[in-house]
Amino acid sequence: YKRFESHPEEVMVPAKAGSAVLINHKVFHGNYPNVGDYPREMLAIAYRPGWAGPQDKVSTWDGENLAKLPDAVRPLLGDRNTRHWDYHGGNKPPNMKKEAPGMNPSRWERA
Repeated sequence: YKRFESHPEEVMVPAKAGSAVLINHKVFHGNYPNVGDYPREMLAIAYRPGWAGPQDKVSTWDGENLAKLPDAVRPLLGDRNTRHWDYHGGNKPPNMKKEAPGMNPSRWERA
């Protein structure tokens, strides 16, 4: 994709300190340099099938921060290393293809 310093259709989203902005993180986005004394943090959350766990072990959520969350939110931030295997494929469409030629590593071996 091409990168731009600016774009005629860009939209500025000003936010006061302590605010949160919710966007789909797949949207092209950017920000200005952080000139403050505090870090600017981003949390990107995506849903995936239960069988699609991380490739490697990832760090757990900070317990102190979890304790500060509302009871209704805390269950959404469970162990990030959990996989729920469902060999019957309840989340797969009935006609799902068994091959994906465009994704095979052998695609790089073509002349």
